[in-house]
Amino acid sequence: MSSEGRAPRPTPGHGPELFSTPSLLALAVVAFVVELALFGGAGAIAHHAVGGGLVGWVAAVVAVAAVLILWGLFMAPKGRFRLQPGARVVVAALLCLATAYGLVDAGWSAWGWFVGIAGIAVVAAQLVLPTAERPDGR
Repeated sequence: MSSEGRAPRPTPGHGPELFSTPSLLALAVVAFVVELALFGGAGAIAHHAVGGGLVGWVAAVVAVAAVLILWGLFMAPKGRFRLQPGARVVVAALLCLATAYGLVDAGWSAWGWFVGIAGIAVVAAQLVLPTAERPDGR
């Protein structure tokens, strides 16, 4: 309870409050789509890098699995080894830019520009929105 006898308000953008405003809902949807585009982009880049074919599909599956595992461990809200907020922002920005570059270089310009621009917009929003820290400080 706060000093005025009311329960403290949750920080917007977390837990049930995530969808509390249309803007936060839109940000959550864009962030989710960007994450999917990043994961798929890693696979597409790997497929292209090894020349396609069956080996390309194997490379794509391995790349996506690696990104999903690393994202789940270090970036996801319930990640076992979740990075501190500053480090997460840097990693997310670098991943967006690297994936965007790889996609544009491989010939998927629209996909690459989307990942780059929307990804950086989501990262920028994370810098300015208030955040609720987990009990362990991450």
